[in-house]
Amino acid sequence: MRRHGFGLAAALAAVIVAGWTTPAAAGADEGSYWLSGPYAHDNLAVYLIHREDADDGPVPLTLDEAMQQGLIEVVETGVVEELIVRNTGDSEVFLQSGDIFKGGKQDRVLIASMIVPPGSGDLSVDVFCVESGRWSARDGEAAAWFSQSTARLPSRDGRIALFKEAQRWFAPEGDRAAWLDGEDLQSRVWESVSVMQADLGSAMVLDVADERSPSSLQLSLENADLAAALERYESNLGSLAQGHRDAVGYVFAINGRIAGGDEFANGGLFRKLWTRQLTAAATEAIAEKDVLARGQPTLVEIGAFVDTARTGEAAGMSMPGEMILETRETDQMLHTELRTGGAKQLI
Repeated sequence: MRRHGFGLAAALAAVIVAGWTTPAAAGADEGSYWLSGPYAHDNLAVYLIHREDADDGPVPLTLDEAMQQGLIEVVETGVVEELIVRNTGDSEVFLQSGDIFKGGKQDRVLIASMIVPPGSGDLSVDVFCVESGRWSARDGEAAAWFSQSTARLPSRDGRIALFKEAQRWFAPEGDRAAWLDGEDLQSRVWESVSVMQADLGSAMVLDVADERSPSSLQLSLENADLAAALERYESNLGSLAQGHRDAVGYVFAINGRIAGGDEFANGGLFRKLWTRQLTAAATEAIAEKDVLARGQPTLVEIGAFVDTARTGEAAGMSMPGEMILETRETDQMLHTELRTGGAKQLI
């Protein structure tokens, strides 16, 4: 057993696996993290990341909380790749990469995590479309703003596109178009939506596309049969965050293969977001039920995944709320992190 020691300043991390990792020891010690699990239902396994200081630090509002309380406005700009957010309350609001905004002229997905400070005024946020074709209000919805954000992008390939777009921001001015060799990341997101809809339909033997807007991922995620299937995952895994007060994040595996994970500044934020995170992971698991399964990853392999996510050359930029967005990439995986400006190490 060896120590996993990292700086413990506030950090909001998201890691996406694009391969496999080299095994390393997973352990627990003062000032470090440790792992537990797997906690499994069907083809989904969850591993929790624990820290002794799990309850340290402030807990911001989540996007869903702030929208339900009318404390944040998400406004249509008429530009596909840009929205305006406006925090009218007196608390910070955490927006997570992959959050889906429902409404406007078409549903969008947030590219990079950010903290929206109290009384922020108008802040521009970068997004991709997750509903190709629509460019007007849906029945009963407003075209000028977004009504809710209840779901997170449940697609590894889609999340990779978000990561690559964030990386593009760090490229030297004038080199951004060539940096990705002309890859159209918006099209990659649309393709990930189509694949997710098709895979869910195949796994559940039904059409999850909604006739109100067949290309809308959000409406597909609201499908009643899918919701019933997700309830079984929630029944078995939904209490994990509340039952482990020292947990600050998770890694998940589908069919025995590590698929990704998220780690947060503290346990309070993790507990708030767990249902949203679990729903996205379980949706991916349902879509991949026909994939040949293998044995569950060991805690050693999960520890190696978490450790490797913190390696690689870093690139970063300032974000609202005196935060820094940082990306790291290795041969095995992609890692993004939103952290306080004074932090020198990854969480």
